[in-house]
Amino acid sequence: ACAPLWSQECGTSVFSSGRCVQLNEKLQPMGTIAPTAQREWSGMYWHILGCATLVPLCPLPGCSTYMDIILVLDGSNSIYPWEEVQAFLGNILGRFFIGPGQTQVGVLQYGEQLVQEWALGQHPTAQRLLEAARNLTRQEGRETRTAMAIRQA
Repeated sequence: ACAPLWSQECGTSVFSSGRCVQLNEKLQPMGTIAPTAQREWSGMYWHILGCATLVPLCPLPGCSTYMDIILVLDGSNSIYPWEEVQAFLGNILGRFFIGPGQTQVGVLQYGEQLVQEWALGQHPTAQRLLEAARNLTRQEGRETRTAMAIRQA
């Protein structure tokens, strides 16, 4: 969970001014997560793409900035126009390195029902993921069951 959602662009990365927190199964905070960084290995250093910063290689396993991201979308009738949601998805997803061993994205959409639109890794390239975002249709429904969707995510 991340808030607030204001952010600043730096090359291919988006840096959030808020804080991202990892939640456990009971939605209690377990620890914070770095807001973002997309990196590329240069041979000796991780280069933060689009920035002039070099950081030494992190020798610890699991230090990668690549993440598995599940987006939870409100697809009820209270969201209009849906094209803005599709544009938002295309905008944010186009900023990550998508692929096996890199960032993977899944999408849950809710209204009256909860639907898993994409599983992690279902769209293994940025091109396929962006195409799926353009083709995503709204579930609709008169009820908005946000809590159910967050618990499932």
